[in-house]
Amino acid sequence: MALAYGLLGLGLLGLITSTPFVLAAVAPSNTDWGKLSDISQAYGAVSVVLSAIALAGVAVSLLYQVRQTRTSNEQAIRDSHLQLATLALSDPDLLQAWSPPVAPVTLKRHQQHLITSLALGELLQRFRSGHLSVEKLAVKLDGHFRGEIAREQWEREGPGWRSTMEAGDRRDRAFVHLVDERYQAAVAAGPARAVVEFQDRPDRP
Repeated sequence: MALAYGLLGLGLLGLITSTPFVLAAVAPSNTDWGKLSDISQAYGAVSVVLSAIALAGVAVSLLYQVRQTRTSNEQAIRDSHLQLATLALSDPDLLQAWSPPVAPVTLKRHQQHLITSLALGELLQRFRSGHLSVEKLAVKLDGHFRGEIAREQWEREGPGWRSTMEAGDRRDRAFVHLVDERYQAAVAAGPARAVVEFQDRPDRP
């Protein structure tokens, strides 16, 4: 749609610019140029409006392209981060090299914290791109912090997130403030849900 607006704007600009030259080329030799001058003054008012519409179309097209480029770049960064996380989770040695824990913790718990951190990163990406409103993000975070691992991860790694997000843009700061708010609300609401070790639990019939 934005590309169509851009093309339309360029077409209108080309039409407006070329009209005087076209008239001069096709007008008969005995043309009353005084009368044409009066007509051209009226045409000039119309051309101003058309020029404004054309420029607006070009501006919309450029803004759309900038946004699309930014979204594509962010997605590429996210994909690269996910690949690194996949490698780290598949090998304990790589996990220690790429994402050492902020405090002593078991390997299994560290892996769980990393998954929880990736889940927050996914919410951040969706919030940045405008796919999640503040209200929807709050609902997602309320569900996120029902679990004890999510609460534990934020308690341990929250300071690092705050430092990073506070150095970012307005949406980054809004995100981390909302995460803090929903975390505090979850803690005030009562104990977290305990972890269920599915792999150690006998399968139910």
